Amino acid sequence: MGKVALKRLDEDSFEFAKLFVYPEARGLGVATKLIERCISRCRENDAKELWLQTTMSMPQAHKLYYKLGFEDKAAPKQMDVLNRTEKIMVIDLH
Repeated sequence: MGKVALKRLDEDSFEFAKLFVYPEARGLGVATKLIERCISRCRENDAKELWLQTTMSMPQAHKLYYKLGFEDKAAPKQMDVLNRTEKIMVIDLH
């Protein structure tokens, strides 16, 4: 019903690199469950931060990210920022 990929940026941080929920599964909490699993997986690996890149065309996604505790922040030096990226967000996992 959805897909997500985690990418290690360094010893202390991960990025979730791809998040997709199939149209027929949207609105069912799939994205929330995928993100929560990413957060759990990062904590299992003693990560301190989970980063993401997004575009401004996804306001519903941004609302969910904020609800889950992500904040806007400048990209860390170890992140390869994509050309289409308009917003960088991070959640502190301490």
